[in-house]
Amino acid sequence: MKKNLIIIVIIFAGITSCKKFLTEENLSGITAENYYTNAAGYESLINSCYASLRGIYSPNPSLFEWGTDIITRGEIELVSGQANEVPAIQLNEYRSLTSDNVPIDTFFTVAYRGIQRCNTAINRANSIPDLAENTKNRRLAEVRFIRAYFYYLLVENFGNVPIVQEEISSPVTHFAPNTEQEVYDFMIAELNTALPNLEANPASTEPGRATQGAARHLLALLYLTRGYKSFGGSSDFEQAAQLAEELMGSSYYALLPTFAEVFQPGNDLNREIILAVQYGAQPGYNGNGQNILFGWRYWREKGFDEVTGLKDYNRRISNFMPTQFLYTLYNTSKDARYDATFLSQLYATKADGAIKAGDLRYYFPYPDQPFTAADSIALKTANPNVEIIRFDKWKQAFNNVGGLEKFPMINKFYDPNAGLPYNNEFAYASTKDVFLFRLAETYLIAAEAYFKLGQLDKAAEKLNAIRQRAAKPGQNMNISAADVNIDFILDERAREQAGEYKRWLDLKRTQRLGRAFEYNTLTKMANPGGVVDKYYLRPIPQSVIDRDTEGYPQNTGY
Repeated sequence: MKKNLIIIVIIFAGITSCKKFLTEENLSGITAENYYTNAAGYESLINSCYASLRGIYSPNPSLFEWGTDIITRGEIELVSGQANEVPAIQLNEYRSLTSDNVPIDTFFTVAYRGIQRCNTAINRANSIPDLAENTKNRRLAEVRFIRAYFYYLLVENFGNVPIVQEEISSPVTHFAPNTEQEVYDFMIAELNTALPNLEANPASTEPGRATQGAARHLLALLYLTRGYKSFGGSSDFEQAAQLAEELMGSSYYALLPTFAEVFQPGNDLNREIILAVQYGAQPGYNGNGQNILFGWRYWREKGFDEVTGLKDYNRRISNFMPTQFLYTLYNTSKDARYDATFLSQLYATKADGAIKAGDLRYYFPYPDQPFTAADSIALKTANPNVEIIRFDKWKQAFNNVGGLEKFPMINKFYDPNAGLPYNNEFAYASTKDVFLFRLAETYLIAAEAYFKLGQLDKAAEKLNAIRQRAAKPGQNMNISAADVNIDFILDERAREQAGEYKRWLDLKRTQRLGRAFEYNTLTKMANPGGVVDKYYLRPIPQSVIDRDTEGYPQNTGY
């Protein structure tokens, strides 16, 4: 079976309530003290640590996408019939961002809940009598990896945060935040401790488990990020490059021949994927929304509805809307990633008056290629029910932006097995995994590290490895060292990783958040003075400050 990390109901005394993941069992009367007493119970605890990552990427990926140069907000899904735009406006436009923002509060809570599960697993490991020593060491290494990843997400979003290593079984009323430098030292030490005990060969363990490859990738990312900080330096970029080289040279991973193959339905376990959050077709369990969030509501238009459109296009909403800038980054005559990323033609999925099922209904011409009046006439003659929507209308239909909110949807996450969302706006249904780390990103990390070291030829070499894979047959997309700068690297990351829940962290790391204030129309309109320093951190959730009896400090400016 593809999905081997099967999660059951876990009770965490004093820290979380009952939580259903994939299957429901009657575990009344079960507590941490009487359940995590043997190897089977302990394995379910380890699996729940992995499952905690779903809380970051299933309902709440907005902190990764809104307010960037390549993704903005579109029409937001209604909640119980009411508009829920305020959190989106705050995160995308920044200016009105406050400490009671719900996605920020949820993100902070979910991350620390995941950390507490990891702490429980670490604390309980030595008390499991039938747990083999090598298994114990492997599982401890895995949860140390997961815990370090949660801390990476926290420290980059919030700055100084508490390092909590203890299993908490009674109320704690005060946590003192550690400095960013202390958090980075902790994460790197944890990963270096974990690395030798992780499985080297991903084929020798269940899909979805942390491996040495995942640890090297995360370490490379941590060193790369630390290198930009006041307490970092060139040695961090050297470490990032070295770790990336080790991973790129491994026989266990490889770039797939084409970009499209990476995201092909049913191909989640391909050799380019270093680590993914596991999903699957489990009845009653909500999947993730990566397949629907980057679209628009085509199913409200003639020739479509939610049911008939589901198989061909999935149900789409426009919570995350590509900026016009994203489309301009591609040379569509050369770069195969454009067609593999975006959906430029939609065909009717049902008969509707003069429209027949299968009729071409929407056509979005390439933004960088001529599409003449004669081309338009020819297309409409052959397809009388088609609407041609040109680049100048690929933007919001509100706030006097002047668009139609119809645009080429990000389609690389399309899932033919996804059902309709369940009973609320967060109950998404994609069965595809969410890729956390893939080898193409390792190449991008190496390129950025070499750029920061002034080794532009090596940076170009790593970028060209990705660009050669992306080139259409007969096309050459190679660049030279003279083409390499941080903005080119960020552009390449956008072309390669659009929609993969990376962008805000990339802009924050490289201190290029100002790109959002230039290329994201709504962000720019709300902030005529441009980016300000405080936007590089989120506010500490007000709920955290209110519950702390000794005063938890708020980030500057909030």
